[in-house]
Amino acid sequence: MNRYLIIILLLVSTCLSWAQPVEINCQQKQLNELLVELRDSYDLQLSFDDENLSRYKVSVSKNFSSPENAFDYLLKDLPVAYEKAGEVFLFYQDRRTTTRSSFLLSGQVKDRLSSEALPYSNLSVNGLGMVTDQQGLFSLVSVSDSLFHIRVSYLGYYLKDTVVKAGSHLVLTLTPSTYELREIQVEGSRVVKSLQTGNKAGVMRANHQVAKYLPGNGDNSVFNLLRLQPGILAAGEQSNDLVIWGSYEGQTQVLFDGFTLFGMKNFNDNISAVNPFMAKDILVLKGAYEAKYGGRVGGLVNITGIDGDTRELDLKLSLNNMTLNGLLSIPVKKRSALVLAFRQTYYELYDSRQLSFRNNRGVNSPAITNQTIYPDYNFRDLNVKYSGSTSGGDMYSISTLIAEDRFSNNLDLSDSWRGTYEDHEHNKQYALSAFYQKNWDWGARTKFSGAFSTLNKEVGTVRLLERQRNNGNGMGSGHNNRINKNQQLLNEVSEANFSVDNQIPLAEKHQLTLGSSLIFNDVSFTEDSFDVQIVRQEHSGSRFNLYLEDAISLSRMLELKLGLRTSYSLNLNQFFWQPRISAGIQLTNAFKLNLAAGIHNQFINRSSLIDDDGNYHYYWLICDEKTVPVLDAKHFVTGLTYHQNDFTFSLESFYKETEGLTRYIRNLRFEDVFEGQSKTTGLDVFLKQDFGAHSAWVSYTLSETLERFDYFQQQTYHRALHDQRHEVKTAVLFNFNPFHFSANYVYGSGFPDPRLTDSEDFERDYHRLDVSATYSWQTKSFVLEGGLSILNLLDYNNLKYANFIQVPDDQELSINLQAEAIPFTPTVFLNFSF
Repeated sequence: MNRYLIIILLLVSTCLSWAQPVEINCQQKQLNELLVELRDSYDLQLSFDDENLSRYKVSVSKNFSSPENAFDYLLKDLPVAYEKAGEVFLFYQDRRTTTRSSFLLSGQVKDRLSSEALPYSNLSVNGLGMVTDQQGLFSLVSVSDSLFHIRVSYLGYYLKDTVVKAGSHLVLTLTPSTYELREIQVEGSRVVKSLQTGNKAGVMRANHQVAKYLPGNGDNSVFNLLRLQPGILAAGEQSNDLVIWGSYEGQTQVLFDGFTLFGMKNFNDNISAVNPFMAKDILVLKGAYEAKYGGRVGGLVNITGIDGDTRELDLKLSLNNMTLNGLLSIPVKKRSALVLAFRQTYYELYDSRQLSFRNNRGVNSPAITNQTIYPDYNFRDLNVKYSGSTSGGDMYSISTLIAEDRFSNNLDLSDSWRGTYEDHEHNKQYALSAFYQKNWDWGARTKFSGAFSTLNKEVGTVRLLERQRNNGNGMGSGHNNRINKNQQLLNEVSEANFSVDNQIPLAEKHQLTLGSSLIFNDVSFTEDSFDVQIVRQEHSGSRFNLYLEDAISLSRMLELKLGLRTSYSLNLNQFFWQPRISAGIQLTNAFKLNLAAGIHNQFINRSSLIDDDGNYHYYWLICDEKTVPVLDAKHFVTGLTYHQNDFTFSLESFYKETEGLTRYIRNLRFEDVFEGQSKTTGLDVFLKQDFGAHSAWVSYTLSETLERFDYFQQQTYHRALHDQRHEVKTAVLFNFNPFHFSANYVYGSGFPDPRLTDSEDFERDYHRLDVSATYSWQTKSFVLEGGLSILNLLDYNNLKYANFIQVPDDQELSINLQAEAIPFTPTVFLNFSF
């Protein structure tokens, strides 16, 4: 009996010795490192391929009764198996495992207060960076763990840092920094400020929330913010188009909710083509941008409109001494909202002091005095947008725009001239866009979208002038010199776009984007002289686009994006291949190097026309590869960014070559379309410091844009009309809630004389200082804001770019009319919302 008892005790002790308990507690640890720890802690004998097992990460917090149970648990979802040979555990690649479990994470980033989707939010998921799409949606697939550590940031919002489980339809809400309650103090979370640059080559993002505190509050706050950024021309106050990195008229595309805004002519920098109440996010692509975007050889500004509040009624009113602006957001069945916004001028924006009549005749010519311009201007626009989501998370939207402006001026020549000088311009823009985005259960997203926009531009010039020649005694009539001109130009351009875009998360570090689009353009141009039609052109063009883009995070330090865009022109029966490539290298925690290059094509061209008086006009044409070639540009961008402790320093160099420029000249020497080329070289410098709730930045652009056309007498490159060597811009915003103070200053070194002379009087420095003060009064039911904004505080006499007009005097001389830029302009505003 005792002998049997001893045998049983020995068996039990042997079993207990074999059933060695194992405790594992780790988060995102590499499998090879974990096995080494288990080997050392429990005196195990292990054999494995260290490099192979380092590819897998595990997260475990559990106790196991034996090493075998621990290994079975660790390897259950991995293509790794093990065997025990004597006392040694052998780990090897399991070739029989053809599939493994994957974990899907998808969702949307929204505003916590208004439920607005936050487009292009920055996410860090398990240390890897990514960006949401235009609807704030994101998705990724992981094979290592079902838990995700997420950091979400968006301009003007508090940073969010959290851990979530795998799943779909996740909603991450961020709190805007401008929403403040005195009873609540937010601690331990910093605010992501107003501007973001340097994350990618040639890419900049701006949060419109801060724009309302900049000088010029009101109807042009969107572009008041843009003009202060590096690479975007501010001097000269170009109101017809955005000049980015030396781009010509029509080479920069402005998108709002997916439709194109053709030009932004408004003759006043206090009103822009985009209602500030409607703007939510501004994405600026200055050059060498990804394959998803195309159709222009210059920059691209993509503005996302608000979706409206789906929970409660929202009303906003803005009143200043120029316009009335209002917005109404109405929730519809808890999942959608209807937004209406309207602007209308009600006060004469100009007086005779805002436009000057300049005498640029010879020094021996008699001066011309007592000339006055009488301008007239009015503007109105209407936005209507309906958007929402389905119970399954799909999103949809319909957005429309109707805009109209009229400008005219009469010149009173009360001295030596008699007659009429009159200019007028009438612009009408109509646009419509719609999309439906399907979110698939496996993480992919498909977006079906369509857009249509059209611009109708009518320009008229009437010059029925008679100069009275003196007969020598100051009383006689003498010889009369007449100038008769009655010209009407009508230019219409339209674009219809139908596209399908797909985003597919292939793996945790691998995202694939592909899509296609079909685009139709129609352009017509008519010129009448004294009611006789002398030119009539109607052209159409269409093209099919296909793009593929592969974004790979090769490591935490290196991100690579390879893209290819191809456009097949149906009217030209020709393919155009546009490869794109970009890379981001995280040199240290603070320094990042960005590189990008690509080829870009443009199939509609805003060509320049020089009339017989030497004045420039611009009109849209379809590229036919005969008289109007397809524009072709090569972009190269290199950038270095330093970001640490709320300080940002960005240095970005750019080089562009563009072929296919066209210029129509009609004078005594020529009447033909000439082809040209341009090249732009430059450097952008950006420094920004956030201190507490305040912010300040300085931007500097050094650039040179040269052009060469066939009609040049010497085939050398000359300065382009918009070429400016130096531009410095500074801004500061102080937030002493409820008081906000801001100021900005712009210096530009000037533009060349459009008459192709070396006039130092024309190329003079640009200086403009703007200031603003705002007071906000907030209650539980409404917010009231009031303030004063002063543009050109020092009343510096600046010239306005591209508003130069020549009026012939006699066969040898001419008088020149140059519109001055914004003078000293105080603006009182009152904003109300509830």
